[in-house]
Amino acid sequence: MKYKDLIQFDPIETIIQLRDANKTDVAHNLVHTYVVSKQMAERISDIAIPNLQYDEPRDNKGILVVGNYGTGKSHLLSIISSIAEDASYLDDLHHDELRGKARPIAGRFQVCRLEIGATTMNLHDIVCNAISDHFEKIGISFKFPQMSAASNNKSAFEDMMAAFERVYPDKGYLLVVDELLDYLRTRKDHELILDLNFLREIGEVCKNLRFRFIAGVQEAIFESPRFSFAADSLHRVKDRFEQVIIARNDVKFVVAERLLKKNAEQQHLVREHLEKFSKFFSSLSERMEEF
Repeated sequence: MKYKDLIQFDPIETIIQLRDANKTDVAHNLVHTYVVSKQMAERISDIAIPNLQYDEPRDNKGILVVGNYGTGKSHLLSIISSIAEDASYLDDLHHDELRGKARPIAGRFQVCRLEIGATTMNLHDIVCNAISDHFEKIGISFKFPQMSAASNNKSAFEDMMAAFERVYPDKGYLLVVDELLDYLRTRKDHELILDLNFLREIGEVCKNLRFRFIAGVQEAIFESPRFSFAADSLHRVKDRFEQVIIARNDVKFVVAERLLKKNAEQQHLVREHLEKFSKFFSSLSERMEEF
């Protein structure tokens, strides 16, 4: 008996880059291959989608997708942003309930995807430059004022969305950022405080504008000891963000459904083989369904 007799191995992309979702064929494949557990579907339905939609008035907040390297964080960001950008991607989603829950945001946004690399720029300039460049590509003329020339950034975002809505009156604007935590870890203390204050303002403008923000981070930023000195700033940021956490069970589900998927006959073969050893391992019988 060989491994190929026991499992239907489906190779997965080891590294998914958020900006790959800008390509239509890649985005369709990312949505098509996304495996979502029941618990993750509930988090997307109960946390992400309500805060992204803008048809019903509510206290919309920014969203942080929390997951370690290799847990599918960038894949999830790609799925959400692709569906928000184009409703046709719903047809590729293999989860009927989630497909229905996602309809209020499907195709309702212009989407800007941003991956933050090695840079010394402040978060304000990174975000505003990315939006300005994207606006130019979609036919909108707008430039943000310099950070030193503004007492707060919310007015600039209001002006930005006014310019956006003149061209796209029926759309929202979604900014998706990956590798945010890696960037924040490189910032010096004073710089980090400014970045966190700007992040708070981004979360605040989501309440009254059709602007939405979702970012991927490798750990729960609000509990990170690295930022303990900025506890007050972090607390204010936390008030304006919701977290979608990729849990260990979500990863186990992906492994079971994609890497180690088995049909009924293969499950029978595995059970038949393992039952020979169950008398030697007390917990094997109890955990048989896991195998």
